[in-house]
Amino acid sequence: MTNSIGTGLDIPKEIFSEWIRVSIPGTSVEATYPLPPECLEYFIDFIFPPNIIFFAKSVMETTARLLNNCDLMELAPFRPNKKKFPTLEKQIREWSKPMEVVHVSRLDKKTRILKHAGADRCSMSFVWERHPEWPDWPTTWPERLVKGSVEEEKWQRWANDRRNVRLTLIK
Repeated sequence: MTNSIGTGLDIPKEIFSEWIRVSIPGTSVEATYPLPPECLEYFIDFIFPPNIIFFAKSVMETTARLLNNCDLMELAPFRPNKKKFPTLEKQIREWSKPMEVVHVSRLDKKTRILKHAGADRCSMSFVWERHPEWPDWPTTWPERLVKGSVEEEKWQRWANDRRNVRLTLIK
């Protein structure tokens, strides 16, 4: 579920200084959603939108929609019963319950939980967990994002090859 590009590196974690991580504890499911640098000043810790909770709810719902169409066997215990929850809205609400939502500020080396697994909704948490062991935030762009570098050319070839893949529906 992470936004990775062939090398196992996660683009939001390399380019963006803050992101929201949505996961289901006990599974391999994890999705990261970057907070755009130009919008960071709008994601404030107050109770009126647009705040960080508003963004966290939207990414949690997006992840729930993706999981609702996913057939991973490890998610079987979390899958909503379609007879008991017949509408997509109710299924998304059920998917959201086991999720944990974390706000990561890599620049300041800290995280905070915005929604605990099992909780019904997100809540504003002012408690940050510090991570002094994290390495210093890079001050230069990753090599594959520097125009004209060997890594960038490899990445562009890989991206262009993926575009040429044709998908067909087999009955």
